[in-house]
Amino acid sequence: MTKNKWIKFFAMASLIGASSCTNLDEELHSSVTDEYFQNPENLPSAVAPVYASLRSFYHHENYWGFNQVASDETLVPTRGGDWYDGGKWLQLNAHTWDANHPHLPGLWNAPYTGIARANSLIESLDSFEQTEDIIKTKAEVRFLRAYYYFVLMDMFGNVPLVLVSLHDGDTPASSRPEVTQFIVDELEAIKDLLPENPAYAKVGQGAAYGLLAKIYLNAGVYFQDGSTVIEPTSAQLDKVIEYTSKVETLGYSVYSSYLETFNLGNEETNSDYVFSITYTADDPLGNHGNSWGVHYDTYKVKGKEWSVPSKWNGFSIMTNRYSSFHDDDLRKDQFYTEFEKVDGSIVQHEPELPLFDANKTQGVRLMKWEPDAGAVGVSWGGWSGNDFPIMRYADVLLMHAEALARKGDEAGAMQIINTLRTDGQRFKSGAAVADANTHYAQLLSSGDVQNVLDFILMERGWELCWEGVRRQDLIRFGKYLDVWENKQMENDSDAFELRENDNGDEYQFWLPSKGLPSDGSKRYLFPIPPSQVAANPNLNQNTGY
Repeated sequence: MTKNKWIKFFAMASLIGASSCTNLDEELHSSVTDEYFQNPENLPSAVAPVYASLRSFYHHENYWGFNQVASDETLVPTRGGDWYDGGKWLQLNAHTWDANHPHLPGLWNAPYTGIARANSLIESLDSFEQTEDIIKTKAEVRFLRAYYYFVLMDMFGNVPLVLVSLHDGDTPASSRPEVTQFIVDELEAIKDLLPENPAYAKVGQGAAYGLLAKIYLNAGVYFQDGSTVIEPTSAQLDKVIEYTSKVETLGYSVYSSYLETFNLGNEETNSDYVFSITYTADDPLGNHGNSWGVHYDTYKVKGKEWSVPSKWNGFSIMTNRYSSFHDDDLRKDQFYTEFEKVDGSIVQHEPELPLFDANKTQGVRLMKWEPDAGAVGVSWGGWSGNDFPIMRYADVLLMHAEALARKGDEAGAMQIINTLRTDGQRFKSGAAVADANTHYAQLLSSGDVQNVLDFILMERGWELCWEGVRRQDLIRFGKYLDVWENKQMENDSDAFELRENDNGDEYQFWLPSKGLPSDGSKRYLFPIPPSQVAANPNLNQNTGY
């Protein structure tokens, strides 16, 4: 794909420094001449390694995986011996992880690798004549550095703010509010230096305004100490409305078909992707997203050949989340409950999904991103070229609606949701629940929601399912520590029923357990990798770990 040529220039740079981040002393440009930087045509290639660090985020063992599997949306059950993996997925699902979780170092290192690259490049750019091209490029890099700090702040809370390429590795952690304020200050300083209409997958004003809106909407989380969640203030909500309204003037739009949003053929002109990560069907520049959940025997899904070469049969949508989708909601088409084997036989996926001892067909699967026919198979996975949205225009609209609702303007909030539903044709033609007010009234009557904010959280779950935002949303809405399926559970010997298969044979069918609340507010944050705490005498472990 030509859209990724700029990232391929430094393709292997995305792999440099993956194992070390405390020392943030990566130097990428020592052999590049001043003339190279001062030629505007070379600047995108100079920035490419900073973008490349984004590629690790949409990964089942990194930022996406932690946000999804630690929420009420995604479950990775054990299937016999499959997917036990030392209990690492069960810990995330059940909210029982500790500081020794094996993927914490990668969660910490990936953004710090991007920060190291950004710091080095910013210092290089500072040493040149500050032409318009240099200034704009530096703004682009500062945004990426701010985003990497956003990820660290979101996951770990208090983290070291390192803004130079060379240091002693003993920088004290700044408090979560201090890190948040740094991100806000950076975005405020550079937002209008960025292009209004950036090239696809490049940083523009929409990304800066959208990230500012997200921070202010989560201000009751991000400006706190990590153990407390409060309501954002009226002034903070005004900022959300201001910045989402700004994005809404920049020419973005939702597609009139939900799944078209995620089609490979629409990526280069995607009007809904405000900020995204690019991939190609190459080893190692692709992603494994379409491998994680698909059953080993899958040949076709909904009549379409599943061309991804590797099938892992792991990740599934949790039972209650799947059942929350109305049958008239076309967004339910992102899931599938059956597949065709190569011999033409049909296999059903059961919605019920336990944490332990699931069989190989339990759990509804997802086909949100169409299978990439060009995907490359490797020994342990498949590399697909499906790009991943960090932020979509639909998310911006829903943030705007939520801010209005929190300020008491429920009618205004519902109007925005109806705009999304209408412009995006989210429901079957003529469906009564296509109208947000009607849908809300039905759910209110059935007791599935208690107020309009509950409904907006539901709408976000329907629209943004599997996009790595569910954990943030649950924390902000005060529901992250609540009871949900399988949480805090051990294997329940009574959580099965006897069923009969097509051959008349009886078998144990394991069911989801009711679950328990989380074991405290420490679960709002993840523990800092012990190796980082040991290496930096001024870095303390998060409370409770």
